[in-house]
Amino acid sequence: MASAKIEAAHKSLLSEWAKENRNLASVKQKLAQIELELKNPSTLNALNAMAATTIHKDYFEISALYNALSADLNGFQEAIAKVHCFYESQFGESSSNNKYLMYGLHLMYLLATNKLSDFHMLLEQIDQTIQQSNPYISTPVKLEECLMEGPTTKLMEKTIPSPFYAVFIKILMDTVRNEIASCMEKSYERLLVKDASWLEIGQERVRLRQPIKEHPQSAVTIRAQLDTQRITKQNLFYAKQLEMII
Repeated sequence: MASAKIEAAHKSLLSEWAKENRNLASVKQKLAQIELELKNPSTLNALNAMAATTIHKDYFEISALYNALSADLNGFQEAIAKVHCFYESQFGESSSNNKYLMYGLHLMYLLATNKLSDFHMLLEQIDQTIQQSNPYISTPVKLEECLMEGPTTKLMEKTIPSPFYAVFIKILMDTVRNEIASCMEKSYERLLVKDASWLEIGQERVRLRQPIKEHPQSAVTIRAQLDTQRITKQNLFYAKQLEMII
């Protein structure tokens, strides 16, 4: 039967994906197998409408989640675009159970890559009530508010709604650090490295040195006589709050 192969591959993918310690290499292989079968007209013709919709949905959604876990931003961008197209073409007024997880991850991606205009365009497609009540959506919304207006205690107290968000938060933290380093480079002629990393905690101090290395034209010297503690505290406080989310 033409549909048997893809149905078996789909079942195998779901089984692997459901594992607590899923093997991403195996997931990638199973996704590739399903993708190949979905390009076969005889396979698609052999599937009934419900089976075809379910297999496509799981394939597109797991592809996006796989790329998120793999920190493959280009792969995620391509995969999430296919998710949106599938939702629009197949569900209409109804939706997948994973809809807001997908939308939330897309918002996190746009925020982490500093695509704020696209972030707000996507957010406009989501009902205001959902923005406030659904943790998948409210988390990126509050993060964006944190970056624009300053950190909030309420945000600090909340945990991320899904482990898939972690990679985007880490990327966002790196983006923030690089932006801070760039601003410091333009704002100060000299700045002590110990002052630039004044608010960082433990091993995180090492990580802040990398943006400094990437901006070698900045004059970092021990002869600096700036009131950097107060200024740096103001500039870096919200970056520390982002770290406290994880």
